[in-house]
Amino acid sequence: MTKTRLYAALSLALLVAPVSQAAKYRVVELPVADKGQSSFPSAINEDGNITVIVGAPSTSTTRLSTAYNIPIDLDLLDFESETLINGLTDVESASNGDFNSTDYEFLLALIRASDGAQSAQQIANTIGFLASENETNYIPGFDQRSTPNNEFSISTNIILRDVNGSDFTVGSGEGFYNKVDYTFESGEDVTFVVHEFGTRGFVSLGGDTVVGLPAPETMAGGFSDAFGINESNQVVGYGTTLFLSDTLETAITNCEDEEIIDDGDSGTVDFPLRGDIPVESCISSVVSTLTNAVTTYAQLRGLIWQLDGQGNLLDTKVLGLLFEPEADDTANYSSQALAINDNGIAVGISNGQYTENDVTVTRNFGVIFDEDEVISLTPDPDSAVARSSNTISSAADINNNNLVVGYQVKAVNGSNRTKFFVYDMNLSEITFPDDFFLGSSSVALDINNNDLVVGYGEVDASLTGRRTEGFLYDHEAEQFYGARDLISCDSPYTIVQANSINDKNEIAATALYKGPQRDSRGEVIIDSTGNETIVDLVVAVKLEPITGGEVENCDAPADEINRARQGASVSWMLAFGFVLLGWRRFKSLF
Repeated sequence: MTKTRLYAALSLALLVAPVSQAAKYRVVELPVADKGQSSFPSAINEDGNITVIVGAPSTSTTRLSTAYNIPIDLDLLDFESETLINGLTDVESASNGDFNSTDYEFLLALIRASDGAQSAQQIANTIGFLASENETNYIPGFDQRSTPNNEFSISTNIILRDVNGSDFTVGSGEGFYNKVDYTFESGEDVTFVVHEFGTRGFVSLGGDTVVGLPAPETMAGGFSDAFGINESNQVVGYGTTLFLSDTLETAITNCEDEEIIDDGDSGTVDFPLRGDIPVESCISSVVSTLTNAVTTYAQLRGLIWQLDGQGNLLDTKVLGLLFEPEADDTANYSSQALAINDNGIAVGISNGQYTENDVTVTRNFGVIFDEDEVISLTPDPDSAVARSSNTISSAADINNNNLVVGYQVKAVNGSNRTKFFVYDMNLSEITFPDDFFLGSSSVALDINNNDLVVGYGEVDASLTGRRTEGFLYDHEAEQFYGARDLISCDSPYTIVQANSINDKNEIAATALYKGPQRDSRGEVIIDSTGNETIVDLVVAVKLEPITGGEVENCDAPADEINRARQGASVSWMLAFGFVLLGWRRFKSLF
C-alpha cells in the first residue's frame, strides 16, 4: 500500500512516553453506520482517508446484502402476478414505489432469491466508500445512476483495496447490469438483465470518474483485479493474459452469429445458434462462465498498470512466475501483485515448484517483483508444510525502505500455522517476530515508512473458534503490541484486525462492538418491550495515536470474558471480511 516519508520522524517512541491514565490510541468510528450493517476497512492514506467495504447480513442466513435503502426496480416486477398479490400487504402503493416496511422486506427477499437470474434485478453483496472522520463518499466502480431519482442502482459488487495521496482508490467491480427488452417468438415481451464483463479492476478518481483496468486478454470481458497503488499512480493486481483454448471465443462467435439454423422440423420456428434469446443475454452467460471458473480457461499473471495524473492508462506490464513452464506445458499458472512501493517494486504471490523425492508439485510462494525478476521470499519451506499446504507464503506489502511483510505457513506442534514476517530486501534477510503465542496464526497486512507493521493474529489457544486480535509491531524496536494494549480499558470496541497504517501512525482497523440492529432501511429495530435490539456488529474504525500515551492496566479476567463472548458470536462475519480483503481470493483460484 502507499505511504510517504512526511511523518517519518513520528515513531512509536512518541506513543510510549509516560503520561497518566492515557491509552496509546483513541478509537474513532467512521461515519458509515448509516450505509450498511457491517463495514470493513482496507487502506488509509496520509490524509487519514480510509477505503471501506460495506456488507451486511440479510434476512436470510445464506445471503449477504449491502447498503440500506436499496432502490427497487419497479419495471422488473409484475404486480399482477399471484406471488406479489398474495405476498404484499398494499399492492397499489408498492406498485407506485411507496413501500411500507413489511412490503419492502418482502420484495428485497424476493429479489435476492433470484440472484444471478437474467430476469431479475441484481443487488450487490459489497459496496465501497472512501471515508474520513466527518464524511463518506460512495465509490461506484462500474455502477451507474439508473433509477428514476437518478440514484445508483447498487447492483454491482465493489471491493476497494487501496488509496493513495491523491485519493485515487483502486479495487475491482462487476460490469453494470443493463436491461435489454426482447420479444419471444411466442409474442411475450420480456426484459433481460445482463452485463458485458464480470470482474474488472478499476481506479476511481475522486468518486464518479472511474478508469477501468482491463486485462491484456479480454475475451468474454476478461478478468482483472487491482490491489494496490503508489504515489506515481502505478497500480498492481492481476488478470487474464492467455486463454488456454478457443472455447469462449467460439461461444462468443456463436452468440453473435445471426445465421438461421434449420432444425429440419417444418413445424417449428428456426433460430440462430443462441436460440430465442437476445445476443446480449447469450454473451452475458458466457461472461458468467468465465467469471465463475477463470483458471479453467485462462492463465493469470501479476500486472502493473501505469496511469498519468489525470487517470489515463498509459501502459500495462505483465509480471512473471517463479519458474518458466516448459513450452509444451498446457497447465494454468498464476501470479498476483498485491502491493507496490514508491520505488516501483511490487510484492505478492506466485506459483512456484517444490520438489521432494523426485516429485515436483506446484505451490504458492510470497514473492518480490523487481523489474523483470521474480524473487521468492521463502525458497526453502518446511517439507511437512509443502506436502500438506498449497500455500507456502504470501507477501502483503512493501514500504519505501524495501521492507516486505506477509506470512509464511509453518508447522507448529504438528499443525500448520501462518506466522507473520518482515523481509529486509536490502539484506536479503527474513525475520519472524514473536506474536501472541507459539501456536497462534498471525498475518501481517501492512507496513508504513516508520517500519511499523500491522495485522492480526489468534489470541485463543483452543483448537476451534479461535478469536483474532489486531496487532502493531515496531520492527526497529522489536516490540509487539496486541491491539487491546493500545486502546483504553473501558473502550466498547474490540479490535480484531489492524488493516492498514499510514506515516502518521494512524491505523485503519476492524472492530467489534454491541449496537442496535437495523432493518433494510437502516431503521433501528425495536423489540416487543419497546427497547432497541442489541446485536454484535463489525465496524470500520480509525485508531489515532495519543501523544505520550501508555498501556493501561486493564482488568484481564473480566476483559477476557467480554471479548470471548463477542468474538464467538460474530466469527462468520469476520471470515466474510477476510474474504473481502482478498486473503482467500488467491487460494480459491487453485
